Amino acid sequence: MAEPESAKRARSNTIGDAHVNTTPLEEISQRVQHLEDLDPDAVVHILAQAAQIHPDVMGMVDQAIRAIREIEQNRILTFDHYSSEVWRSINITYRSMGGSAQYDIADDVAQEVVDTIETIAEQCGSYASPQTRLNGLSTLRKIGKTIALSSNDTVGHEVQNWFQSDSSLVEGMIKIISSMTADEIRAIRENKSSQGALWPKLQELEDLADSHCIHPGLAEVLDILDPTRGEDEEEGDEGEEEGEDEEYWDNHERNEEEDADEDDVHQARP
Repeated sequence: MAEPESAKRARSNTIGDAHVNTTPLEEISQRVQHLEDLDPDAVVHILAQAAQIHPDVMGMVDQAIRAIREIEQNRILTFDHYSSEVWRSINITYRSMGGSAQYDIADDVAQEVVDTIETIAEQCGSYASPQTRLNGLSTLRKIGKTIALSSNDTVGHEVQNWFQSDSSLVEGMIKIISSMTADEIRAIRENKSSQGALWPKLQELEDLADSHCIHPGLAEVLDILDPTRGEDEEEGDEGEEEGEDEEYWDNHERNEEEDADEDDVHQARP
């Protein structure tokens, strides 16, 4: 006599049996979906180990890196909006506040400027296009001049005080220049870059920095661009500086009204 079938149904194994009826490709797909749960550092570590063990994986990694670098080298970034944001933050945003309120907010504004400088420099590395690096250096120069000329109220004054000891601007410039080729540096020094006469503008910034005791170490930036410059370097026309500063402010005010492009705002400045 045959034994009766057990009335109990076998309990499914949710860990193993659930995959019994899946194809190898389906199982791989399910596992790949779980990669999103991994920490990015863990993914990098695992990928590095796999690339060392499997040459084909290393080839795929190299190909992906080359593709990213090619995109970066062919992309031109502009940073003029950062310069406008810094100018507005220092000179416009908080000017309706009283002196004590401006004093309280000044450190936050200064830190925002530092963060902006670092953001620009990070995007101007060795894999960026030459034009991107040039645009970044030019924008940092504009930010440096804004700090030098913006001391009409408490925020501007306190931001200036901040940059008497903070060398973020100089560090950002050096970081960008260190990624430039000799030809890129020569073009700046010989005023043959697409940004026009950037070299005398950097010299002007050095003079402004000395006058206001800000951006410590800025001379090193110019020394890197021109290691041969000496103490007998020709000085700029001092008579132009006062008129230029007035035009600088007039143009910025007009920029607020017309929302003009920041690069156009600075074109009139030598």
